[in-house]
Amino acid sequence: MRLHALAVLVVGLLPVGATAQQDTTWPIDLEEAVVRALSVAPQVRIAEGEVFSARGVRAESLWPLADNPTVEFEHARRRSFGSAAYDYGWRLSQQLEIAGQSFLRRGAANRRVSAAEATVTDAARTSALEARLTYLTLHLAERRAALSQENAELAEQLATVARRQLDAGEINVLEFNTAALEAARARSQAHRFEGERRADAAELGRVLAVAGDSVAVTVALPPLPDLPSTIDRVGDLALQRRPDMQAAALEVEAADRMLSASRRRIVPNLELALFSGQEAGTDDLFGFSLGFSVPLFHRGQADVGVARADRAAAAAVSDGTARLIRAEVEAEARRYAGAREAERRFVDDLLLAGAENAELASVAFEEGELSIADVVVFRSTVLATQLEYLEVLADAYSAWFALSSALDARPEELIQLLEASNAIPE
Repeated sequence: MRLHALAVLVVGLLPVGATAQQDTTWPIDLEEAVVRALSVAPQVRIAEGEVFSARGVRAESLWPLADNPTVEFEHARRRSFGSAAYDYGWRLSQQLEIAGQSFLRRGAANRRVSAAEATVTDAARTSALEARLTYLTLHLAERRAALSQENAELAEQLATVARRQLDAGEINVLEFNTAALEAARARSQAHRFEGERRADAAELGRVLAVAGDSVAVTVALPPLPDLPSTIDRVGDLALQRRPDMQAAALEVEAADRMLSASRRRIVPNLELALFSGQEAGTDDLFGFSLGFSVPLFHRGQADVGVARADRAAAAAVSDGTARLIRAEVEAEARRYAGAREAERRFVDDLLLAGAENAELASVAFEEGELSIADVVVFRSTVLATQLEYLEVLADAYSAWFALSSALDARPEELIQLLEASNAIPE
């Protein structure tokens, strides 16, 4: 019996297309999964809600009014000997800010609306990355499940051959037990990888918000790109493109304006009032008054302190975000370079050697030159190499997706973006 199927362990890595249960399976590619994930991502919906909050604050900053207008009504009775008369009056008053605080608050509100809108974009960026990484995890889990299933089938075939050889007296019990143990171990591993595949499929279903009886099945991933040999100014490029950096910078500008507005509370507010009424039932009154609200005891000290704290916090967040972005881009670029080189080494050397060894082992076993124990060792080595290769693929693809997200770009746009950044003169 030819065991040439050992070579299939190296080249036959196809994703599992259906579950053992009667679930509905539907194939979906990477970008379709991202689009669907963004349409249901809770982080994006939450960020969109914050935009309404910022717009509401801006709506209250359109007028230079310190507070709501005050409407007063007065009614009084005059009594004299043998007669009575009544006075009544209406008064409408309003305080106006004359130091320009409203312009500063309006500018701060506009920037916070823009910052909230940038946060929506950043939430979409992080949600897209989550969708891509979840899709990648399921794709590799499908390949591990398919690989372990093929390995279990081959091990069981080997155990069947070993049983016939034992019955014919060609091998001893030790060799038969080796084949039987390997078959049991391989089947156990296949069950474990199948369970992981189902768990990862459920996780992708959560990200895509699909029904519990529907199971997404991945298709082929896009090929890994080759990054430019040198990447210059990529950190500056990320700072220019990242929406969370834009939001942090806008928050600093808004905090600056709110601090200036708080400091201007030391300027008195102008109070205007209109009044009308009647005295003694005969004299009609109509007039206006002009006054100032003198900031003698309350000069906005608390507001200035809060505004200074907000300004310091906003500046700290902005600085921390900039450092985080630079470190993220540098780390992911280096991680991708290492993983890509390891992936090339596997493809060029290890996988080919494993395939050749598997074929030679098949021939040698048929010719009686290898024992069952030797075949088990060869197959285990090939399987371990393939599983390690999948780990390398996981590192390479996750670094590619993370680096693209760090630059706020789609993965297929990364190379063009990096080449354009290198072409920019100093």
